[in-house]
Amino acid sequence: MVAHTAGGREVAGSSPVSPTINKYLKYCYYSFPRKIRLACILLSEVIMVTETFNIHKSDFPSTFAFEYSVNNYENINYKLYRHERRRLQLELLKFQEWCIKEKRSVAIALEGRDAAGKGSTAAYLTQYLNPRYSKIISLGVPTKSQMRSWLRIHQSMMPDLGQTVIFDRSWYSRAMIQPVMGYCSMNQYKYFLKNVNDWEYEQIESGTDIIKIYLSVSQVSQNLRLQNRQNSPLKYWKYSQNDRTAIEKWHLYTYFKERMFSVTSTDYAPWYIIKSDNKLSAQLCVMNLILSKFDYDDKNQLNLGETIASGGEINHIYLDGVRFDNLTSEQIEVLERFKIHAD
Repeated sequence: MVAHTAGGREVAGSSPVSPTINKYLKYCYYSFPRKIRLACILLSEVIMVTETFNIHKSDFPSTFAFEYSVNNYENINYKLYRHERRRLQLELLKFQEWCIKEKRSVAIALEGRDAAGKGSTAAYLTQYLNPRYSKIISLGVPTKSQMRSWLRIHQSMMPDLGQTVIFDRSWYSRAMIQPVMGYCSMNQYKYFLKNVNDWEYEQIESGTDIIKIYLSVSQVSQNLRLQNRQNSPLKYWKYSQNDRTAIEKWHLYTYFKERMFSVTSTDYAPWYIIKSDNKLSAQLCVMNLILSKFDYDDKNQLNLGETIASGGEINHIYLDGVRFDNLTSEQIEVLERFKIHAD
């Protein structure tokens, strides 16, 4: 069964604090143990954000995100994952053909921290789709011109009739990574939060379906995956100094993430949070969620996580681009532990 649980919580900005409190925080930093000093650093960052960006609870109405999970996908083994992924990809083809026939436009925003699994999830979503009617957009480092016209730039990237577009990081970079890293100004950030809901409503009214998915990775899993990237002879280029800086600002990113959920998860375009410490489970959940939102032709409900067949025998596994053959079930079980973090 598919479980939908309210998972977001409102995170409101604090009121500006007096110099006396800031002075007290500095005193705590030098006088208390390391854990308390770290807490002081986090509190100082939040105070800095709320003062610099002038964010207050009354600025925006409260909204809530939702956790999305499929019970049968939790702790799924590699054999069943391969079998279920193929079934869901067949359903995605039916869905695409229906979108083309009905001239439906679908925009999927995949968000999450670095190494949360956005890229691999997007790749499997489009793996067997007709590339004429599906594409992945990963904007990369935006230009100054793009930064000044953020929503307008993404307006131009919205799908055409019959097309599905997956954003590997989306217009919501303006709500999370950009303010965390200091890439946008406080006016740009506040303008985005005040206008993005109306902008999305306009897209939906003009015929574009919007699905917003946040892949939630733990700090431990993120560190492990980034270390794997650093040490991989094939994927070392995925790691950059920005990744390390983002890790150091983990708690500040959390603040902006929760703030985003508390402002932009509307009835017509809600946020869905999918845990991605296990990439195999997360990929299936994302496919399942997308398919569950539409009543496309020849939809096979049994293929959407309610039952999982045994899937037949599998004695091989791909890891970091290498195929391991003639494996025992015990050997596959060992490699599965690495697979759940592989890109």
